[in-house]
Amino acid sequence: MKKKGNRRSSVAELLETPLPKVASSPPPPNESPKSGIFISSKKTLSASKIKKEKSLPTALNSLSSFSDLKDLASSRLDDLKRHIDRSHAEILKELDSSQSRLHKRFKIQTQSCQQLMDESEKEYKKMSERISESREAMKASYGEFIADAHGSASRACKTSITELSQSCEKAMDALRRRFGIPST
Repeated sequence: MKKKGNRRSSVAELLETPLPKVASSPPPPNESPKSGIFISSKKTLSASKIKKEKSLPTALNSLSSFSDLKDLASSRLDDLKRHIDRSHAEILKELDSSQSRLHKRFKIQTQSCQQLMDESEKEYKKMSERISESREAMKASYGEFIADAHGSASRACKTSITELSQSCEKAMDALRRRFGIPST
């Protein structure tokens, strides 16, 4: 059989024992981190240890009933909620400013890319115009060259062939006379 006296002393011990452990307890509500991402755990834990070690014994010594314990827990919960809300607000503010900076960078990069595309388009048009001008000039000079070649070839055919045939005939007549062959 169990004794009721032991039971009462264990409840009293339960009330006197500190509920939160120092290493796993959240930081005090009045101390919010500078950034939600980069928190130095040594500074936070050491600061919270010092403050809790000072405030915890006095708070636990003043506990005399469950309602006091409930009030202490609710006040700590309210402090924790305020701390979370402040941290959340700071994180959102940092996120918004980071997003704004990224948006500005993206806008600047987009503008520079657009400017570079415009400049490349202008250079492409200039090169295309130069190429087409060169092509037209080459076509014209080729046309002139072909016309000159045709003209000289036709002149050569008309004059040179007749001149050659006449000179061949003269040479043949001279040979005939020399060797005394009658012309046919």
